[in-house]
Amino acid sequence: MTEEQAIETADGTAEETIENRTPNRAPRITGLALLLVYAFLPISGVFAFAVACLVAVILSQITDLIVVNNEDVRAALARGQLGIATRTIIRELSIIALVLSEAWASRDSARLAALCVVGVGGLRLLYQLMMVLVRRRAVLPVESRNIDLTGIKPPPLLPDLMRRRLSERFHGLSAIALGGAALGVVTESRATLFAIVGVVLAVEVIAVAAAMSWLLRSRGTVIREKYWQQVYLRVHALAPEVMLYHTGSADSTHQVNMWLGACEQLNRRAIVALRERGVFEELDETPLPVICIPDSVDFMTFALPEIRVAMYTANVGKTIHMLREPGVRHVFIGHGDSDKTASFNPFSRVYSEVWVAGQAGRDRYAKAHVGVRDEDIVEVGRPQLDGIEVATERIGDREMTVLYAPTWEGWTGDPAHTSLIRTGPALIDRLLNLGNVRIIYKPHPFTGTVSRDAAASDARIRATLGRAGEQHQVVVEAAPTLYECFNDADLMVADISSVLSDFIYSEKPYVVANLTGLDEAAFREQYPSAGAAYLLDPSGDRIGAIIDLVREADPLAAERRDLKHYLLGPDEPDAMTRFSAAVDAAYDRAVAETPIRVAAGREA
Repeated sequence: MTEEQAIETADGTAEETIENRTPNRAPRITGLALLLVYAFLPISGVFAFAVACLVAVILSQITDLIVVNNEDVRAALARGQLGIATRTIIRELSIIALVLSEAWASRDSARLAALCVVGVGGLRLLYQLMMVLVRRRAVLPVESRNIDLTGIKPPPLLPDLMRRRLSERFHGLSAIALGGAALGVVTESRATLFAIVGVVLAVEVIAVAAAMSWLLRSRGTVIREKYWQQVYLRVHALAPEVMLYHTGSADSTHQVNMWLGACEQLNRRAIVALRERGVFEELDETPLPVICIPDSVDFMTFALPEIRVAMYTANVGKTIHMLREPGVRHVFIGHGDSDKTASFNPFSRVYSEVWVAGQAGRDRYAKAHVGVRDEDIVEVGRPQLDGIEVATERIGDREMTVLYAPTWEGWTGDPAHTSLIRTGPALIDRLLNLGNVRIIYKPHPFTGTVSRDAAASDARIRATLGRAGEQHQVVVEAAPTLYECFNDADLMVADISSVLSDFIYSEKPYVVANLTGLDEAAFREQYPSAGAAYLLDPSGDRIGAIIDLVREADPLAAERRDLKHYLLGPDEPDAMTRFSAAVDAAYDRAVAETPIRVAAGREA
């Protein structure tokens, strides 16, 4: 992942940086090692240093495997004209030079061995050329769900083996053949050389045959341009009025999933627009029509003039491809309501409207002075919270279920961002020692993506709970959902994030770790969502006393009910009613401002 992608993928916050990350020298070391290996390979081949050549081939493949997983090194090598194709050709020419030496076999055997190595490279090139044709048919410009495509014959499904990291696999296969050839020269064994290289040639022939078979089966299917046109016509016929727009990595799919249910209940025709195939594959089931258009030009020319309200879940670079459309009310709905900076991002000023859950969201923008006008803010509640059960009884002496749902470490290096590193493992240990407590641990999907310490704490907690018994639960899959975990829990421990605002809907007690060094009053003032929380020290020592207090009296119960209305709005009318009314009002404003909307597009 590049730095630009990382910043865009996080919470969609434009102000988040990676300045505090520890400089990583590993890419430089890897790049230097790779250059040395590939500089030595031709020398060892030309001068028939067979053992050295074999070692160099092995080392070159090891460094290539490291490079494959490092975007920065890959990009630098490509700029220096030393990409994977060039490196493979250097290896092959080096081995050809080696096997043509007369020290290990007769001239005829050496020439045959060289031809076999040439065959390995030739079949690889043929396969990759064929895959250019395959991708033209297999990689469609738009993918869809719940849209009638009767009469459109799409190409047959491309096997995963032919789709994912194909180039690296084939170059790795070539390395096996080259290593086998070098081993044959070292051992002066023609049988070894021809056996290993022969197996690789056979695999390549099978791969070429598979690609040819797919191309033959795909004859008569709708190819890229025509498919785009046909899908466009079908979507255009649906005349969608409202668009739920999302872009981001596959890990961010939860940001759009949380809004599907609400959009399904709207009074207006809605469509879901995605920009990444990974998100499309991870999207929850929905009856709404869904389109996924990765390419920017394809998306910007997919004209839908009936769209009058576009709702955005995150501030990500590709958002501009829809924001450019005139005559549309562009609405930022976000993916949670919290006291983190993502909930009052200066980028929000580009939208026609900013929708927040309650008065707290409006106040955040006013205090932040980021240029979002108060008249452009609409309070719509959190319609997706309707499935959260509201507490009706006290916990008492029965077994208590504690949900620990820390946020991720973020890009800023702020030690107060997550409790996972400083508090998490110790907190879990103390909860287990209390007895009569069941633990549910649900980490944020991005946990460990930046900080090794966060990843280590996460791993330690999982291991601890794994040893503690089956009654405890680690939730890292899509099910159970976060809200189902809320319903299962009696108390939650979390950080400053949208999880707090959502959980308070249940009116159940919750705990927040104060990692800032602020006194309790100042902490609650700076983070209003913690206003009715029991505050925990960084070491987690107070968790036992807090649980005893909650069991006996729960003195913050009334404050939670008041804070719930401040954060999420009134109980009546319900959030879904307010959200639907806001969509209708935005639609009416768009039509009033631009009665006839002309959308840029291409002829279908």
